[in-house]
Amino acid sequence: MRADNSQHIVDAGRRRSGYTRAKAVQALRTLDAAGEPVTFETVAKQAGISRSWLYAQPDLRAEIERLRSAHRREPRSPVPARQRMQTPGVPGGERP
Repeated sequence: MRADNSQHIVDAGRRRSGYTRAKAVQALRTLDAAGEPVTFETVAKQAGISRSWLYAQPDLRAEIERLRSAHRREPRSPVPARQRMQTPGVPGGERP
């Protein structure tokens, strides 16, 4: 009777998925910090992963779509979206 080694395969898949997710998150941060357009194609290329994998990840997909639309609405800014501050006294710039 052979030993059941399927757990090793499952563990390797989990590690690979975590590594792929970390590469995608790093690519998102790098592109945003550089003021580059954030699209599924640019993130996949920067991270060395497939676009189809990105589309299958609901949280990453939502973040890419949010950053993509933010870059379309705003002129290019050297300040990353997550670091932009609202300025009091400027229309639309009230702090919460």
